[in-house]
Amino acid sequence: QGIVFNNSLSGVPTKMTSVKLVAKQLNGTIQVIGSSHPIVALVGDDIILPCYLNSSISASDKTVEWTKYKLDPRFVYVWRDGGELESKKNPSYKGRTTVSLHKLKHGDISLNLSKVRLSDRGRYRCFLPDMGETLMELIVGAVSLPVILRVQKAKTGVALQCESAGWYPEPELLWLDGEGNLLSAGPTETLRGPDDLYTVSSRVTVEKRHSNNITCRVQQRNTNQTRETHIHISGKNMMKLRSHSEHAHPYSVTQDITLLCSVDPPMNAVDEMVEWSRSDLNPRFVHVWRSGEDHLIGQNPSYKNRTSVSIEKLKTGDASLKLTKVRLSDEGTYRCFIPGLSADLSVELVVVSPGVLECKSKGWYPEPDVFWLESEGKIIPAGSKEMFRGPDDLYALSSRLTLEKGHSKNITCRIQQNKQHREVKIHVPVRFQSSSQHRNSFSESHK
Repeated sequence: QGIVFNNSLSGVPTKMTSVKLVAKQLNGTIQVIGSSHPIVALVGDDIILPCYLNSSISASDKTVEWTKYKLDPRFVYVWRDGGELESKKNPSYKGRTTVSLHKLKHGDISLNLSKVRLSDRGRYRCFLPDMGETLMELIVGAVSLPVILRVQKAKTGVALQCESAGWYPEPELLWLDGEGNLLSAGPTETLRGPDDLYTVSSRVTVEKRHSNNITCRVQQRNTNQTRETHIHISGKNMMKLRSHSEHAHPYSVTQDITLLCSVDPPMNAVDEMVEWSRSDLNPRFVHVWRSGEDHLIGQNPSYKNRTSVSIEKLKTGDASLKLTKVRLSDEGTYRCFIPGLSADLSVELVVVSPGVLECKSKGWYPEPDVFWLESEGKIIPAGSKEMFRGPDDLYALSSRLTLEKGHSKNITCRIQQNKQHREVKIHVPVRFQSSSQHRNSFSESHK
């Protein structure tokens, strides 16, 4: 009746929600009170499942059982004879559920659940023998920020593609103009991964009659969650960046290489700012061109005296980065970004020493298998796989293959779980094949 429960989500601002409380009376006037409305949480949150006695009498000497429907063993938390029975608890909840002894003494038997997982969703029962019980539903959601992946020229304007991965339950994706009006877009593509999380993507063509400010919004009504990304479209957004190559090729240590990035259609980019960076570095900048010259004050020290862009090539829109004396630590994903064009491009650099390929993948459930294949589909014997299961119950794995002269030049690493599989292919030049047992640090990573 007048009890208000604050259903704030960790890290996500929400309004104070008035929760209707229900009670089941079994014995006189003692009632067990809980929430009749679903409790909503996001993966990783710390939350409270409310359960109270309608009297402030102490429950510290009572038996308290928190259970979950269709869970085996079913116990999430048990309090008996003045202490917790840890042995009764389902292993997936160990270290994540508590009840406050101080609050128990005042009739508050609410359950604290930390580091919420997607598997925690479902119906819970708060039960005190000879006193009563109450049931409540926990809805668990997962969200992520949408990313506008592509800006390219279309016949009637600019084509945009937006993608957002890691949602639960299934969300919807909307495009809006600067006034908040819905834009007509292509159908939303939805993919549900082996971890039960959804990825959504959609494309829209922004015409000249539309406003310059465009929003990609992803929302989930059940969890009342919304995430959105904005982009400003100007005349320069008719430009795009290209790398002339769709696949990562391995380069050997000590080589001098060029990471390709150019404006399409060609234009004079000498006066544009050009940023080459790696998000996994600190500082992240590999090379910066600004105001017609190199600007290397914030450059990562490991690239000192090894990077350059050509002013002559910039005159034709070629912002490619020359990198000398390549090191194993140079391997990674590089971002070529020209802020004035609102355009960026990711370029993958793979660095090898002859001898061994390594394939890594993460974010799988249930546990998958890994296979190495030649171009004809023949399985190549490889070393044992290394498997790691994270706190989110998702698996990460890696496998190594020793290259031999008899192997095909085209090698595939395939990760497979029942009917789901993902694979990555790589062309290995003859000079990288060796019959020696020398190990290298080549790593081909794929999620």
